[in-house]
Amino acid sequence: MNADERDLLEGLRALSSDGPHQAPAYVEERLLTEFRRRSRLHRARVWISAASIGAVAATIAVLLWIGPLASRYARSPADAPAMTEETAGFYPLPDAEALPPVESAMVVRVQMPMASLELIGFPINQDRASDRVEAEVLLGQDGLARGVRLIE
Repeated sequence: MNADERDLLEGLRALSSDGPHQAPAYVEERLLTEFRRRSRLHRARVWISAASIGAVAATIAVLLWIGPLASRYARSPADAPAMTEETAGFYPLPDAEALPPVESAMVVRVQMPMASLELIGFPINQDRASDRVEAEVLLGQDGLARGVRLIE
């Protein structure tokens, strides 16, 4: 033990012999404020983590649910039934022919992931499945999608 350490030890002993001391009020207030701040940050991190895990679980569940449906309804564009003059150029969506005939229609332009085209029978490159593609969706008078047309 060197001289500086001995001096420090003697000073600490002298300080402890004076009896118990309390920290000033401002020190206690700053400590409490910091503990509360850290507690809020910890709670926020826990909620964000839980929400992220829930979102991932929901995505997996949806993908597992859609997978069998996609293979059941998958068909090639050559298998598509003939469409009317008003809907020419639109590829019919699965089960669209079971819907009531189109009396009035609306076309909505959307951007969708390329992977969603695979669900209606288009072959896609899996490396580009997350790329976005611009398309027009044909909506019937009931607001249900009847067909999709890709925009070049």
